[in-house]
Amino acid sequence: MASQVTVSELASRAADLLTQLASGGEPIVIVDENGRRIALLVPHGEPLGPLMEAIDKSEFGFNPSAGVIGSTSGREQLSSELRDMGMPVPDGEGSVLEGIYAAVLELCEEKETVYREDLRKTAEEVLAEAPGRIKLLALSVQTTSGMPATAEVTLELGSGPAMRRQQGDGPLDAAINAMEKLTGLEPTVDSFAAFSATPGRDALAEAVIELTLGGETVMGRGASSDTVAAGVRAYLNALNFLQTTVARA
Repeated sequence: MASQVTVSELASRAADLLTQLASGGEPIVIVDENGRRIALLVPHGEPLGPLMEAIDKSEFGFNPSAGVIGSTSGREQLSSELRDMGMPVPDGEGSVLEGIYAAVLELCEEKETVYREDLRKTAEEVLAEAPGRIKLLALSVQTTSGMPATAEVTLELGSGPAMRRQQGDGPLDAAINAMEKLTGLEPTVDSFAAFSATPGRDALAEAVIELTLGGETVMGRGASSDTVAAGVRAYLNALNFLQTTVARA
């Protein structure tokens, strides 16, 4: 589990907490005095949050010894877990959640131990193929010292591909501005983190972003050998969750 500290505690315990991170210890969640999370520190190359905890398969309706392979309560538990991960998925007949739940049950049958990270990855794989998803088709960025960055983003929308070119304070900001114009959604970016997921100069970058719109907060993750592209993919993943919740409201 992650350690949770306030801003004042961080100031007084900085040395100990940094030692904890350097030794590959628990991630550290930093919250302000009002209880709002403002930062998340993780050991180098480690996944964010308590995603490597093993799950109790029976909580998800998988208990072959009792003759149970799938249940309503298990699907509800999965929905709750995904929401806690910042991945709200609507339920109902023919819904995406049904597809994710079927894939999770298969995973429970195939693997002796299933982790929360497995749930997240399985959900992302099913969601990537869901109809109506916004998809990144092309990304081009240009930066010049002393000048605003420019990003050209092409997305696959419900009406077909669309392209927009926008400027910003940096390449990721420019790309986000372009995606806002393309989708018509302007969420607030609550937090953003990018880190090296693999070692070496050509390391794979992983980005995590939290967005809020209409009182709904979601989390998106993305990976790429390019940090900006990883950030764009993370933003789009979160945007797809928001699009679902906005349409449902």
